Amino acid sequence: MATNLETATRVEVKCKVESEGEITVNGKILLEFVSQLPEGNIVFEKLGEEVLIKSKGYNGRFTTMPSDEFPAIPKIEKGISVEIGAREFVGAVSKVAFSASMDEGRPMLTGVLGDLTRDRLKIVATDGYRLGYQEIKIENAKNVPNLKIIIPARAIMEVAKILTETGLAIDEEEKEKKDEKFTVLVADALNQISFKIGTIEFTSRLIEGVFPNWQKIIPANFVTKTKVNKGEFVKLVKIASIFARESGSIIRLKFEQKTLSVSAASSQVGSSDATCEVEMSGKGGEIAFNYKYLLEVLSVIGGEEIYFEMNESLNPGKITSLDAKDSFFHIIMPVRLQS
Repeated sequence: MATNLETATRVEVKCKVESEGEITVNGKILLEFVSQLPEGNIVFEKLGEEVLIKSKGYNGRFTTMPSDEFPAIPKIEKGISVEIGAREFVGAVSKVAFSASMDEGRPMLTGVLGDLTRDRLKIVATDGYRLGYQEIKIENAKNVPNLKIIIPARAIMEVAKILTETGLAIDEEEKEKKDEKFTVLVADALNQISFKIGTIEFTSRLIEGVFPNWQKIIPANFVTKTKVNKGEFVKLVKIASIFARESGSIIRLKFEQKTLSVSAASSQVGSSDATCEVEMSGKGGEIAFNYKYLLEVLSVIGGEEIYFEMNESLNPGKITSLDAKDSFFHIIMPVRLQS
């Protein structure tokens, strides 16, 4: 068991016990030592105030702390339980959670909104400058009430990491295989959430409060819709970023006829302007963004091509997949264009 008082992890491992007991040791030092040991069995032996860990000629002695001083690991006795596909969950988290804020002064935005209904879980994250949205299907859910919770972004990303490392969330190339399920339990008091992944149980506090009304920043419709090759788009943004780093990381996108132009300028470095062909409907126009935000979403969205939609230069832009079945979308707030 381990905890940082906000999250807690409990893992069970089968072993041969000659005499029962418990110890508390420094987790980081223990991990560093054990990760260097060769394959094979490891022996733990408590020797007074120390614990001896040995394996095939490797020995380490660790000082211990009183076990009764270890913080109590929270246990959710009653709550709302649902089963979620591991691969679908990991994919959704990878596309949404990075949009959460790092600013602890705005605690609501450091979390990921989980909007649970009978047959789906909608997850949303925003830092005020961009917003990610994805839906996850909930199958065979019974008596699941509608509820909204805010999960710390760091916690939900840790769960995605555990699912990946345990192999429960299989690779994209193995999609024909069944999506293995894991269990999510939300406490009735809506103050804690637990994720049960095989013999691993990961528990986190929930952020108390009301998530901002994120729907109001999304335009009802867009006047320009463009289909862009993702690889070409990334290349254009990366080229422009070379010149944008010294000027606030701002790049300019210009859509006209069948062309997307991405440019940037800096008085210290110089300027660039690169174009690619696109399929476009609508009047086009110009809009500016922080290039880092564009590269982050382009690195997680699937497919060889994406849709980019916009209205005027001061209205948000929207990025979506070409796959009509994919509920994912990403909203980016623009930067005011300088003449």
